[in-house]
Amino acid sequence: MGMTCDRVRELASGFVLGALDASEMIAVSDHLDSCSKPHPELEDFGGVLPYLAESLDPVEPPAWLRESVIAAAKADLTSRHRVGMPLALPAVAAAAPTALDQVTAPAAGVVSIHTARSSRRRRALTWATRIAAAAAVVVLAGYALVLQGDLDKAKKVQADNAKLNYMWAQPDTLKAVLTASDGSGASGMAALRPTGSIIVNLYGLAPTKGDEVYMVWLTPDNATPIKVGSLTVDDLGNGTLVVDNVPTSSSLWLFVCREPNGKVTRPTGPTVLSGTFSL
Repeated sequence: MGMTCDRVRELASGFVLGALDASEMIAVSDHLDSCSKPHPELEDFGGVLPYLAESLDPVEPPAWLRESVIAAAKADLTSRHRVGMPLALPAVAAAAPTALDQVTAPAAGVVSIHTARSSRRRRALTWATRIAAAAAVVVLAGYALVLQGDLDKAKKVQADNAKLNYMWAQPDTLKAVLTASDGSGASGMAALRPTGSIIVNLYGLAPTKGDEVYMVWLTPDNATPIKVGSLTVDDLGNGTLVVDNVPTSSSLWLFVCREPNGKVTRPTGPTVLSGTFSL
Protein backbone atom coordinates (compact mmCIF):
# COMPACT_ATOMS: atom_id res chain seq x y z
CA MET A 1 0.00 0.00 0.00
CA GLY A 2 1.39 3.36 -1.03
CA MET A 3 1.90 6.39 1.15
CA THR A 4 -1.27 8.45 1.73
CA CYS A 5 -1.60 12.20 2.13
CA ASP A 6 -2.71 11.77 5.74
CA ARG A 7 0.36 9.66 6.48
CA VAL A 8 2.62 12.24 4.83
CA ARG A 9 1.13 14.94 7.06
CA GLU A 10 1.90 12.79 10.12
CA LEU A 11 5.50 12.30 9.02
CA ALA A 12 6.06 15.86 7.75
CA SER A 13 8.19 17.11 10.65
CA GLY A 14 10.30 13.95 10.68
CA PHE A 15 10.78 14.11 6.90
CA VAL A 16 11.99 17.73 7.08
CA LEU A 17 14.37 16.91 9.95
CA GLY A 18 15.61 13.69 8.29
CA ALA A 19 14.46 11.66 11.32
CA LEU A 20 12.58 8.94 9.38
CA ASP A 21 14.09 5.61 8.39
CA ALA A 22 15.25 5.13 4.81
CA SER A 23 12.11 3.36 3.59
CA GLU A 24 9.79 6.07 4.94
CA MET A 25 11.98 8.86 3.56
CA ILE A 26 11.79 7.25 0.10
CA ALA A 27 8.05 6.61 0.39
CA VAL A 28 7.30 10.22 1.36
CA SER A 29 9.56 11.52 -1.41
CA ASP A 30 7.87 9.28 -4.01
CA HIS A 31 4.45 10.41 -2.83
CA LEU A 32 5.40 14.08 -3.15
CA ASP A 33 6.67 13.48 -6.69
CA SER A 34 3.43 11.87 -7.83
CA CYS A 35 0.79 13.59 -5.67
CA SER A 36 -1.15 16.47 -7.21
CA LYS A 37 -2.46 17.73 -3.87
CA PRO A 38 -0.65 20.53 -2.00
CA HIS A 39 1.32 19.73 1.15
CA PRO A 40 1.72 23.08 2.95
CA GLU A 41 2.78 21.32 6.15
CA LEU A 42 6.16 20.56 4.58
CA GLU A 43 6.65 24.23 3.73
CA ASP A 44 5.67 25.20 7.29
CA PHE A 45 8.22 22.84 8.85
CA GLY A 46 10.86 23.26 6.16
CA GLY A 47 10.85 27.05 6.07
CA VAL A 48 11.50 27.87 9.72
CA LEU A 49 14.51 25.83 10.83
CA PRO A 50 16.74 26.41 7.74
CA TYR A 51 16.00 30.13 7.96
CA LEU A 52 16.97 30.22 11.63
CA ALA A 53 20.13 28.27 10.96
CA GLU A 54 21.27 30.54 8.12
CA SER A 55 20.11 33.97 9.26
CA LEU A 56 20.80 34.05 13.00
CA ASP A 57 24.04 33.91 14.92
CA PRO A 58 24.40 30.85 17.14
CA VAL A 59 23.51 31.36 20.80
CA GLU A 60 24.90 29.29 23.66
CA PRO A 61 22.01 27.16 25.05
CA PRO A 62 21.24 27.72 28.74
CA ALA A 63 22.09 25.14 31.37
CA TRP A 64 18.44 24.31 32.04
CA LEU A 65 18.01 23.04 28.46
CA ARG A 66 20.84 20.49 28.82
CA GLU A 67 19.51 19.32 32.19
CA SER A 68 15.99 18.99 30.77
CA VAL A 69 17.16 16.92 27.79
CA ILE A 70 19.25 14.61 30.00
CA ALA A 71 16.36 14.11 32.45
CA ALA A 72 13.93 13.31 29.64
CA ALA A 73 16.43 10.88 28.09
CA LYS A 74 16.81 9.03 31.42
CA ALA A 75 13.03 8.79 31.80
CA ASP A 76 12.69 7.43 28.26
CA LEU A 77 15.45 4.86 28.89
CA THR A 78 13.73 3.68 32.08
CA SER A 79 10.41 3.35 30.26
CA ARG A 80 11.95 1.22 27.49
CA HIS A 81 13.64 -1.02 30.07
CA ARG A 82 10.33 -1.68 31.78
CA VAL A 83 8.60 -2.59 28.50
CA GLY A 84 11.26 -5.23 27.77
CA MET A 85 11.09 -6.90 31.22
CA PRO A 86 9.29 -10.29 31.41
CA LEU A 87 6.11 -10.38 33.44
CA ALA A 88 6.28 -12.11 36.85
CA LEU A 89 4.81 -15.61 37.00
CA PRO A 90 1.64 -15.99 39.10
CA ALA A 91 1.95 -17.61 42.52
CA VAL A 92 -0.38 -20.51 41.59
CA ALA A 93 0.47 -22.46 38.47
CA ALA A 94 -2.27 -22.50 35.86
CA ALA A 95 -3.35 -25.53 33.88
CA ALA A 96 -0.91 -26.59 31.18
CA PRO A 97 -1.77 -24.93 27.88
CA THR A 98 -2.95 -27.00 24.98
CA ALA A 99 -1.07 -27.13 21.69
CA LEU A 100 -3.66 -24.77 20.17
CA ASP A 101 -3.20 -22.35 23.05
CA GLN A 102 0.55 -22.36 22.47
CA VAL A 103 0.08 -21.49 18.82
CA THR A 104 -2.64 -18.84 19.10
CA ALA A 105 -2.09 -17.17 22.48
CA PRO A 106 0.48 -14.33 22.49
CA ALA A 107 3.29 -14.65 25.00
CA ALA A 108 2.87 -12.30 27.98
CA GLY A 109 5.19 -9.28 27.95
CA VAL A 110 6.44 -9.89 24.36
CA VAL A 111 6.43 -6.91 21.99
CA SER A 112 6.34 -7.53 18.24
CA ILE A 113 9.21 -6.36 16.05
CA HIS A 114 6.85 -4.11 14.07
CA THR A 115 5.54 -2.49 17.27
CA ALA A 116 9.05 -1.96 18.63
CA ARG A 117 10.24 -0.39 15.38
CA SER A 118 7.18 1.87 15.22
CA SER A 119 7.72 2.90 18.85
CA ARG A 120 11.37 3.70 18.21
CA ARG A 121 10.51 5.78 15.14
CA ARG A 122 7.85 7.70 17.06
CA ARG A 123 10.27 8.38 19.90
CA ALA A 124 13.01 9.47 17.50
CA LEU A 125 10.61 11.77 15.69
CA THR A 126 9.29 13.18 18.97
CA TRP A 127 12.80 13.80 20.29
CA ALA A 128 13.96 15.39 17.02
CA THR A 129 10.96 17.70 16.95
CA ARG A 130 11.31 18.68 20.62
CA ILE A 131 15.04 19.36 20.35
CA ALA A 132 14.58 21.37 17.15
CA ALA A 133 11.80 23.40 18.77
CA ALA A 134 13.89 24.01 21.90
CA ALA A 135 16.85 25.09 19.79
CA ALA A 136 14.62 27.44 17.83
CA VAL A 137 13.32 28.99 21.06
CA VAL A 138 16.86 29.52 22.38
CA VAL A 139 18.03 31.08 19.11
CA LEU A 140 15.01 33.35 18.90
CA ALA A 141 15.46 34.42 22.53
CA GLY A 142 19.09 35.32 21.91
CA TYR A 143 18.20 37.16 18.72
CA ALA A 144 15.51 39.10 20.58
CA LEU A 145 18.06 40.20 23.19
CA VAL A 146 20.39 41.44 20.45
CA LEU A 147 17.57 43.35 18.79
CA GLN A 148 16.50 44.84 22.13
CA GLY A 149 20.06 45.99 22.82
CA ASP A 150 20.31 47.67 19.41
CA LEU A 151 16.91 49.29 19.95
CA ASP A 152 17.98 50.70 23.32
CA LYS A 153 21.14 52.15 21.76
CA ALA A 154 19.13 53.72 18.94
CA LYS A 155 16.72 55.29 21.45
CA LYS A 156 19.64 56.75 23.43
CA VAL A 157 21.17 58.29 20.29
CA GLN A 158 17.78 59.77 19.41
CA ALA A 159 17.38 61.26 22.90
CA ASP A 160 20.93 62.71 22.85
CA ASN A 161 20.33 64.28 19.44
CA ALA A 162 17.06 65.77 20.67
CA LYS A 163 18.86 67.46 23.58
CA LEU A 164 21.52 68.91 21.31
CA ASN A 165 18.97 70.07 18.73
CA TYR A 166 16.96 71.88 21.39
CA MET A 167 20.06 73.68 22.71
CA TRP A 168 21.27 74.33 19.15
CA ALA A 169 18.01 76.13 18.29
CA GLN A 170 18.41 78.77 21.04
CA PRO A 171 19.54 82.13 19.57
CA ASP A 172 22.37 82.75 22.08
CA THR A 173 23.90 79.28 21.88
CA LEU A 174 27.50 78.90 20.71
CA LYS A 175 27.76 76.10 18.15
CA ALA A 176 30.66 74.03 16.87
CA VAL A 177 30.78 71.49 14.06
CA LEU A 178 33.57 69.00 14.70
CA THR A 179 35.54 67.48 11.85
CA ALA A 180 38.03 64.62 11.82
CA SER A 181 41.71 65.51 12.18
CA ASP A 182 42.97 62.08 11.11
CA GLY A 183 41.11 61.75 7.80
CA SER A 184 38.54 59.30 9.17
CA GLY A 185 34.80 59.61 8.73
CA ALA A 186 34.23 60.66 12.35
CA SER A 187 32.22 63.80 13.06
CA GLY A 188 30.59 65.67 15.93
CA MET A 189 28.51 68.60 17.07
CA ALA A 190 28.72 70.73 20.22
CA ALA A 191 26.42 73.35 21.73
CA LEU A 192 27.47 75.73 24.53
CA ARG A 193 25.05 77.90 26.47
CA PRO A 194 26.00 81.26 28.06
CA THR A 195 25.37 79.60 31.44
CA GLY A 196 28.28 77.22 30.82
CA SER A 197 26.21 74.14 29.97
CA ILE A 198 27.69 72.16 27.08
CA ILE A 199 26.62 69.06 25.18
CA VAL A 200 28.94 67.23 22.79
CA ASN A 201 27.72 64.47 20.45
CA LEU A 202 30.30 62.36 18.60
CA TYR A 203 29.67 59.96 15.71
CA GLY A 204 31.65 57.40 13.74
CA LEU A 205 34.52 56.96 16.18
CA ALA A 206 36.37 53.73 16.94
CA PRO A 207 34.85 52.12 20.07
CA THR A 208 36.75 52.56 23.33
CA LYS A 209 38.23 49.53 25.09
CA GLY A 210 39.08 48.94 28.72
CA ASP A 211 39.96 52.23 30.45
CA GLU A 212 40.23 54.17 27.20
CA VAL A 213 38.20 57.38 26.85
CA TYR A 214 37.71 60.25 24.47
CA MET A 215 38.65 63.42 26.35
CA VAL A 216 37.03 66.75 25.40
CA TRP A 217 39.20 69.89 25.80
CA LEU A 218 38.45 73.60 25.45
CA THR A 219 41.06 76.26 24.59
CA PRO A 220 40.00 79.88 25.14
CA ASP A 221 42.04 82.35 23.05
CA ASN A 222 44.88 79.84 22.51
CA ALA A 223 45.42 79.49 26.27
CA THR A 224 46.16 76.28 28.19
CA PRO A 225 43.63 73.54 27.33
CA ILE A 226 40.87 73.02 29.90
CA LYS A 227 39.54 69.50 30.46
CA VAL A 228 35.78 69.45 29.93
CA GLY A 229 35.19 65.75 30.54
CA SER A 230 35.54 62.27 29.11
CA LEU A 231 33.20 59.83 27.41
CA THR A 232 33.25 56.29 26.08
CA VAL A 233 32.09 55.23 22.63
CA ASP A 234 29.96 52.13 21.98
CA ASP A 235 30.28 49.67 19.11
CA LEU A 236 28.10 51.93 16.96
CA GLY A 237 30.77 54.64 17.21
CA ASN A 238 28.59 57.14 19.11
CA GLY A 239 29.15 58.97 22.38
CA THR A 240 27.68 61.94 24.28
CA LEU A 241 29.06 64.27 26.94
CA VAL A 242 26.92 66.71 28.95
CA VAL A 243 28.68 69.06 31.41
CA ASP A 244 27.62 72.19 33.33
CA ASN A 245 29.71 75.21 34.39
CA VAL A 246 32.42 75.13 31.73
CA PRO A 247 34.22 78.43 30.93
CA THR A 248 32.73 80.57 28.17
CA SER A 249 34.44 83.01 25.86
CA SER A 250 33.86 84.77 22.56
CA SER A 251 36.57 82.58 21.02
CA LEU A 252 36.73 78.93 21.97
CA TRP A 253 38.35 75.98 20.22
CA LEU A 254 37.12 72.49 21.14
CA PHE A 255 39.08 69.33 20.38
CA VAL A 256 38.78 65.65 21.26
CA CYS A 257 41.71 63.33 22.01
CA ARG A 258 41.79 59.58 22.56
CA GLU A 259 43.38 58.99 25.98
CA PRO A 260 44.40 55.81 27.86
CA ASN A 261 42.16 56.76 30.82
CA GLY A 262 40.17 59.62 32.30
CA LYS A 263 42.85 60.67 34.80
CA VAL A 264 45.05 62.62 32.39
CA THR A 265 45.45 66.33 33.19
CA ARG A 266 46.72 67.43 29.79
CA PRO A 267 46.27 66.17 26.23
CA THR A 268 48.51 63.18 25.51
CA GLY A 269 46.70 61.25 22.80
CA PRO A 270 46.15 62.14 19.15
CA THR A 271 43.51 64.73 18.29
CA VAL A 272 40.67 63.00 16.43
CA LEU A 273 38.05 65.78 16.20
CA SER A 274 38.13 69.58 16.49
CA GLY A 275 36.04 72.67 15.82
CA THR A 276 35.59 76.34 16.71
CA PHE A 277 32.55 77.73 18.55
CA SER A 278 30.56 80.51 16.97
CA LEU A 279 27.07 81.95 17.10
